[in-house]
Amino acid sequence: MVRGLLGVLVGLILWAAGFYVLAIVMAQVWPDYAIHGRQWMKENLFTFTALMACCNVVFWVLAEFGAGWGAAKVAKRREAVWVLAGLLGVYLAMLHLVLFWPRFPWWYNLGVVISVVPAVLWGGRLALRPR
Repeated sequence: MVRGLLGVLVGLILWAAGFYVLAIVMAQVWPDYAIHGRQWMKENLFTFTALMACCNVVFWVLAEFGAGWGAAKVAKRREAVWVLAGLLGVYLAMLHLVLFWPRFPWWYNLGVVISVVPAVLWGGRLALRPR
């Protein structure tokens, strides 16, 4: 039980940190991305180009995959991965389908929400596969 909770907590931390690390690296490589990122952080204005927004969706998917993988490695149980996938799925559905729907392009909202559960489960499945 404790190991499962720790796995979910590690997954949540990896998910949040993973996206921001990828975004910071992208901002170092692509200065225009950094400008739009700062505008989002300071003014909550989503001014990313379509290509930048696609990169963000990919970053979220990679972070979700890493979160599932990390949760499975720590918990050693698939149930922890399912809990993590459910928590992130509900959280992102509330954010992107209810609260932030008008702020982001429709395809971005759907891309983030539709990918979350499969990406977390896929990461967890790869971590728990027999060697």
